[in-house]
Amino acid sequence: MSMRFMVLFAICISVFLNTRFANGKVIMTDLGGGQYRVQFSFKPPADTQTVALAGTFNGWNPGENLMTGPDSEGKFSTHRTLNKGRHEYKFVLDGSEWVTDPENPYKTEGYLNAIVFAGVSSDMTTKRTIPKEPAKMATIIDQPKSLENLKDALEKADNAALPGIMLKWFDTHPMPEFGKSSISFVYFDSTALSATLELASQGIRSGYVMDKLVPDKGVFAVTLDRSELPKRLAYMYRVDWGQERRETVDPNCWSVTSRSGRPASWVVEADENRGRIEVLRDIKPENGDLLARDVYVYLPPGYDKNVGQRYPVLYMHDGQNCWDDPVEPFGHGGWCVNLAADRLINSGKIEPFIGVGMANTAHRMTEYGPGADISSDKGHEYIALIKSVVKPLIEKRYRVKKGAKRAALMGSSMGGIISLQASVLNPELFGAAACLSPAFFFEDKSGRGYDYLLKVTGKVPVRLYLDNGTAGKGQDGAPQTRQMVELLRTLGWKDGVDLEHFEDTGAVHNERAWRARLDRPLFFLFGK
Repeated sequence: MSMRFMVLFAICISVFLNTRFANGKVIMTDLGGGQYRVQFSFKPPADTQTVALAGTFNGWNPGENLMTGPDSEGKFSTHRTLNKGRHEYKFVLDGSEWVTDPENPYKTEGYLNAIVFAGVSSDMTTKRTIPKEPAKMATIIDQPKSLENLKDALEKADNAALPGIMLKWFDTHPMPEFGKSSISFVYFDSTALSATLELASQGIRSGYVMDKLVPDKGVFAVTLDRSELPKRLAYMYRVDWGQERRETVDPNCWSVTSRSGRPASWVVEADENRGRIEVLRDIKPENGDLLARDVYVYLPPGYDKNVGQRYPVLYMHDGQNCWDDPVEPFGHGGWCVNLAADRLINSGKIEPFIGVGMANTAHRMTEYGPGADISSDKGHEYIALIKSVVKPLIEKRYRVKKGAKRAALMGSSMGGIISLQASVLNPELFGAAACLSPAFFFEDKSGRGYDYLLKVTGKVPVRLYLDNGTAGKGQDGAPQTRQMVELLRTLGWKDGVDLEHFEDTGAVHNERAWRARLDRPLFFLFGK
């Protein structure tokens, strides 16, 4: 491994999850009236110019809470007055590098946001800490007529008929069910003893014990006042089977999202003008050592109605980061691929497509890297997972258009380089790739980079989109990306035909920047 590779590898590690600092500290004072003064302090590396505090309490805005410092010990500090509840936060170095608080033992799963519990207790029996008695977001109200009718039908049915009745009911009542002034949640599992609805929004969680709609038939329900709930809201069910108790995504929800790197049901009303997202859980390789992962599938507006239509497919890396949760990952918010696609499809600017988001794992750096030989995907387990497992599964389960010209790859940073590598090595499978802020500094075990890969493959029939910012550490890889674009032109790719390069002046290396320019790659891939 070359020294250049080792230095840049270390920099990339710190961008994605930085826990190398050991001087964070939180001091809390009870002000009374449900308010708490929280003092934050942090000692960054000596060359850091600014440190900001961002969290659920300020919309994850790193420009709102600039910390003062450094003091004589090199520490930065600030304080916030927080309301009673659970709050997540991170420190932001020089406007672009997000780091967790290493001295705070309370962390979310996935992206390890640090947690402050202001006046509420925490459950430390699980990795993901949750207040035991969170404040209720909304009032429980009387159930609507539809649930009364379902209750009547269940009371008259024997247990053997239950699955058929519930399957038919969920077909006509996507979850959750929206009324004029209510939102109802219904869960069915004939073996469950109890079920609790858990809501999550901007770091606040609420729990509601669901009523048994009828005794001993495994149908649980709760109805809430719609006017009291926030607009962006995720939910899960916590189900008790006696020997086991765990959270589960609603199998009948109309659409899912991702919270802290894990799938969650979305409180969103069924709408034929809006795409929806399904999740395929724990997709495993046919062989090899890769970890299982969730795969999110965006189905465009009209997919359920236009049953004779087939669609091109976009395969995306870091799949849990692709959607419209406002606080993840790293507090930047997701890419909002579903919202951008809905807008561009409904305006007629792009062709409707199916988006497949393949979640990353703790082994992301290895999985997305170039492998032992950058010029071959033989032995590259992640590329094999896409080719041999994910792509055939999607083509079997959904109405997709076949052929390389109807399949594309997209990713950012390391997701950008694996998109390039997988596409140019497999032009018979993928006809296009969008590489946002690609991390071209990576090399294989022999020290060969992506210039070597392209010189080996030569010009192949793959359309390529590349972009970069110019700010932050390493200028978002701008010099390397410019060099790769020039090499592509030399090898025969032509601007405006099968190549596009966009330089986003002033943009840094994060999801907020990629989300802001997402229209460009989507139009390049699927523009009319």
